[in-house]
Amino acid sequence: MSTSQAGPTPTTTTTTSTTSTTRDRAAVRGPLARSGALDAWLPRPDGTAPWTVREIADRLTALGAEDADLGWIGAVAAVTNLAVVEFPDETVREIRATDGDTLVCGTLAPQGTGTWVGDDLHVRAVSSPASGLPWADWVMATVRDVDTDGLVRVLVPVDDVRIETTWDAAGLRGSGGDTAHLEDVVVPGRRARALTPSPSAAPLPFYASVFFAAPLIGVVHAALQRVLTAVDEGGPRWARADLRESVSSAALQVAHAEALHDAAVAGLGTRAEVDALTAVERATAADLAVQALAAAEGALPLLVTAIGAAALHAEHPLARAVRDVGVGARHTALSPAKAALAHRDALFDGRA
Repeated sequence: MSTSQAGPTPTTTTTTSTTSTTRDRAAVRGPLARSGALDAWLPRPDGTAPWTVREIADRLTALGAEDADLGWIGAVAAVTNLAVVEFPDETVREIRATDGDTLVCGTLAPQGTGTWVGDDLHVRAVSSPASGLPWADWVMATVRDVDTDGLVRVLVPVDDVRIETTWDAAGLRGSGGDTAHLEDVVVPGRRARALTPSPSAAPLPFYASVFFAAPLIGVVHAALQRVLTAVDEGGPRWARADLRESVSSAALQVAHAEALHDAAVAGLGTRAEVDALTAVERATAADLAVQALAAAEGALPLLVTAIGAAALHAEHPLARAVRDVGVGARHTALSPAKAALAHRDALFDGRA
C-alpha cells in the first residue's frame, strides 16, 4: 500500500453522468485555499488564536455566494478538519505535509469494518457521498472494529482508494459527492483513531448544522442580489407592483435568514469554548441555523415569481440556486421538518 501523503488525482470509474470531474483541480482548490476553508481549525502559522465558528461560517457564506459547489466543499473541509485535529500531532503533520492547503473529504457515519493485524488496521469500507472527492488529498472514513464493535476513524491517502463517480443529484452537481471505496486498505495505527464518547464535547454533526447552512444562505443572498440588479436596471416588467412586492418580500426573508444565522453563531467561539456550552445551548444554536436556512430557502419561490418563466429554465442562475439549496438542505437533514429530531434527539441524546 502506498503511504505517500498525496499524488495525482486517481482515475475515476464513471458509472453515472455528472459534471464534477470536469472541473480543473486548480479551479477548485485555489478558491478553497484563498477562502481559508482548508485551514479551518488547524494551527495558524502566526501563532494567533484558533479559529472561531463565526470566522469559518462567515467565510463559508461568502464562498457559497461566489460558487455553491465550492461553498459546499468548504463546509465539508471545515467539518473533516475537526476530525483531523483529533489525531496525534504526528498524524496531523503527515496529513498537512503536502502543501499546507490539504483537502480531506469523507463521511462521519460508519460505513465499513476494520480488523487489527498487529499495529495496522485492515479496512474494508466506503465513504459516500464524499463531497470534494475528485480533488481531495486524503479520505476520511469511519468503520466498526470487528473485534470490539467500537468505532474507529481512519485517514487514507486518496491514491489508496478507488473512486466511483456516483454523484448525480439535481443540485450541487459540481461538488463531487462521489464514492470512495476502501478495499482492504492497510491503515497504520497512527492514522486510525478509536472514537470514545465524550459527554461534554460538541458532536461533529453540530458543527455540520452551522457550517452547511452557511454557504447555502450565501447562495440565496447572491440570487437576491442578481434580481435586485435587474430591478435597478429597470424595464417594463418592474413597473408591476406585484412583482416588486415579491422582490421586497424576498429581501426581507433573506435579511431574516441572515439575522437568524448570525444569532446561531453569535455565542460560538473556538472549539474549546463550544465544548464548554451546555448541550441545550448548542441545540439552540443548531436550531437557529436550521431556521435560518428555511427562511433563506423560502425566499427563492418569491424570486422565481418575480423573474417569471425565464427562471424556470434549467440553466438560469435562479433555477440552479433552487436546486442547489434544495439538495443541500435535504442532504444534511437541515429541512425544518427534521430539525427537532436531528438536532435534539439524534445529536444530543436529550442531555442537559
